[in-house]
Amino acid sequence: MNTALWAAISAFSMWGLFPLYWKFFTDISSWDLFAFRLFFSFFTLFFFVLYKKKFGVIRSIFSDKKKFLCLSLSALLISSNWLIYIYAVNVNRVLEASMGYFLNPIILIILGSLIFKDQIRKRQIPAIILVGVAISYIAYHTELATFPWIALSLSLSFGLYGLIRKLVPIGSIEGLFFETLIITIPSLILWPFITENPLNIYMSLGIPRALLLSLSGLLTGVPLILFAYAAKNLKLTTLGFTQYLSPSFKFLCGILVFNEALLPHNLVGFTLIWIALLIYSLESLHHSRKQKLINRKNL
Repeated sequence: MNTALWAAISAFSMWGLFPLYWKFFTDISSWDLFAFRLFFSFFTLFFFVLYKKKFGVIRSIFSDKKKFLCLSLSALLISSNWLIYIYAVNVNRVLEASMGYFLNPIILIILGSLIFKDQIRKRQIPAIILVGVAISYIAYHTELATFPWIALSLSLSFGLYGLIRKLVPIGSIEGLFFETLIITIPSLILWPFITENPLNIYMSLGIPRALLLSLSGLLTGVPLILFAYAAKNLKLTTLGFTQYLSPSFKFLCGILVFNEALLPHNLVGFTLIWIALLIYSLESLHHSRKQKLINRKNL
């Protein structure tokens, strides 16, 4: 197995097992965990950028209006994604969070079609229809309070984040550092008004848990770096298949570790989404092989 494939498997596995990490801090509010993650991510990425000598790139963003606005918007999206995800773990809705990441590939196809006018291939249409049926079925059989807003919010925020980052030619580490910088500054200003004394919360954790929470920045940065390396060196079809490790692990954590109930209508919804993903994956594999044959004939 090559290094790039190991990098992809490691990145998506780390993201998939993140619920286990956040469960160590269920006594802390979602907002405080989000703020701590931002704070430690900022300093971790600061040292990455310092090591890579990329501060010139960061300075250039402030003088480029388009990059500044796009990355500020992507900062809002990724920070919203983080906050909603931490909230989902805290309120025992890990299964719904996993549904959001299972939905993400299909959401990307739809967003790409609407925004970039990407052509949806005929064999992708059944997958999109099945996702619509799955969400509609779940919505029909649940009350408003249990509507899968977490799944939809996670998939839409991450999908829109990916589209915006596609528009901005900047490295993953530099981009994420700028995003955390933009969000960290107002968050630190607001934090004392939302939580009376954040430092007391950190000190009350005790040394083992305080050190563990301090690792949240590293656990945010490392999978991203591994993913960036894998994306550059792997075929998109291979990368596409490995990305399902993350929601699969989240799903297993919800069922096996946190004992979340898989209600009948959610099971039906998940099954329809899995079928949609199977159709999507097989279609992507077929299309990739077809393009290879065409390219070989044209040589």
